[in-house]
Amino acid sequence: MSAMKNALAVTGCLLLLVVACSPDGDDGGLKGRACVMDGDTLMIGGTRRHTKCIEGQIVDLWGITAFGLDQLCPHPSGRMVRCGLYAAAQLQEKVKTGEVRCEKKESKFGGVIAAQCFLGDEDIGQYMVAGGFARADASATERYTGHEAQAKAQRRGLWETGAK
Repeated sequence: MSAMKNALAVTGCLLLLVVACSPDGDDGGLKGRACVMDGDTLMIGGTRRHTKCIEGQIVDLWGITAFGLDQLCPHPSGRMVRCGLYAAAQLQEKVKTGEVRCEKKESKFGGVIAAQCFLGDEDIGQYMVAGGFARADASATERYTGHEAQAKAQRRGLWETGAK
């Protein structure tokens, strides 16, 4: 009987050790502070040095495409605005104070991942598209196409400028 108790104790300890040593979030999840690289790219767990994000995991926001950093859009006032910088600034404003949680959807070239990311329970991709700061990428998912249509119809965000 003593041998049986010892075997159960050893088995219990081994199970506890396996559970304790298993990596958290090995389901493709990623959490941390976000550094904004552009309107649809974050670096999770990195830091900003001067104007660059360094030492973290690069994450493309899955299902959206932001305006390019250098893209110019006509403003109703008649002047051109840098809509990509505006989109990046909106994303920075959104994520600046909280921890971002990302669920990996796919791996991309160079160690970059595409992921659906959240601030609390709010989907950051949906926020960007619904606010008119990014386009839905229908080749990845149809999830955000309705939000883009509403943003365009209501001339929200960069759709006010006549962005294309």
